[in-house]
Amino acid sequence: MVNVAAVNVLTELGTARWSAPDAMAFEIAQEGVRQAIGFYARPITAEDVAADPEVATSRRTEQQAWAARGLELTPLDTRAIKRIRKEADDLLIIDDEDEDDDDDVDDEADEADDDGADDDLVDEDESDEDEDDDGTLE
Repeated sequence: MVNVAAVNVLTELGTARWSAPDAMAFEIAQEGVRQAIGFYARPITAEDVAADPEVATSRRTEQQAWAARGLELTPLDTRAIKRIRKEADDLLIIDDEDEDDDDDVDDEADEADDDGADDDLVDEDESDEDEDDDGTLE
């Protein structure tokens, strides 16, 4: 038989010293750290392939610095949480703008392919077949 009182470590923890909004801000900051770490993965790989070890090493150092910040962060350090959230937003918005530029190129290609016909319209013959279909398998 297990002594439940001896195993229940949660009773020893007490209550948290931070509020629910503080906890949420902390989690958002942690997510920003994780995304910043992931942000560096593509450039590091690209620079490794391009045989530019100095740039790849610099990116790895930045990535490791973000990881260290995430490990040091606590829910009570509201100044660091705000700073990390802002810096992560600033870092990640650059990537969003780059992707928007790629989307503009795709949109232009889509417009060039559009011959003005509406692809959503159903042919007359197809609509007649749908009306005769009673839903049974033949």
